[in-house]
Amino acid sequence: MRLPFIAALLGLVAMPAAAATQCGTERYVFGNHNFPSHEEALAQCQREEAEMTNGETGTYERAGGCHDIGDTGEHEGWMYGRVALDVVARDSGDPYTFEGLWMCKPVAE
Repeated sequence: MRLPFIAALLGLVAMPAAAATQCGTERYVFGNHNFPSHEEALAQCQREEAEMTNGETGTYERAGGCHDIGDTGEHEGWMYGRVALDVVARDSGDPYTFEGLWMCKPVAE
């Protein structure tokens, strides 16, 4: 995915993992890309995992489920983080990790 490059363009600053990943309804927009919430990013990852590791049509074997990776960060009041999916190519046995970035306004406590 190209999302880590977008994170670098935004000048995002990583910080220690935060317990709160509860997102409000606001979504961060960068160009024509609307970033998903944490929950939406995990759901998208799970859909992509099911497609990529399908026994008949997928080109990968599952090597781990969708999970958070790295620290949660903050950028001008927006929370962000990454979700990842680890797979192994069926034809070569090479491992791959696909990542996606989520970003949203946290729910006020």
